[in-house]
Amino acid sequence: MDKSIARKINREIMTISRCISYIRNIQFKKYNVGRGQHAFLTRIYENPGINQEELSYMLKIDKTTVAKSLKRLEENDFIKKVKSQEDNRQWLLYPTEKLISIYGTLESMITSTCIDALEGITEEECSTLLTLLTKVRFNVNENWEKVKAENK
Repeated sequence: MDKSIARKINREIMTISRCISYIRNIQFKKYNVGRGQHAFLTRIYENPGINQEELSYMLKIDKTTVAKSLKRLEENDFIKKVKSQEDNRQWLLYPTEKLISIYGTLESMITSTCIDALEGITEEECSTLLTLLTKVRFNVNENWEKVKAENK
């Protein structure tokens, strides 16, 4: 693989990620959803009863950052924590009525951004892009797992 091409691809992915994060942060501001919190909200809404460790792993975010974000989300009444009956050390995360009431709007904004990003790309190209990005994610995830294990 040409190193120059690999770097260009990585830069494109990083730029896309930052742009999408910026757009979502602006859109969600009026709902008092802070920077980067939308990822937490969508995962908790889609996986009610998820615990903090599972959420941290799913989002690839360290546990300390997750804990701080969850505290803010709980203070803003977007989520509630319920002590696990199976493991007293764990808290299970659930969406509140407040989150449930705005989730459809948040999801529409997310979907709109995704559709806008793929404008001018055919269904076949989208399918190919998804396949390739899935492979990239798999490779990056393997490296992430290795680095994470080495830094424990």
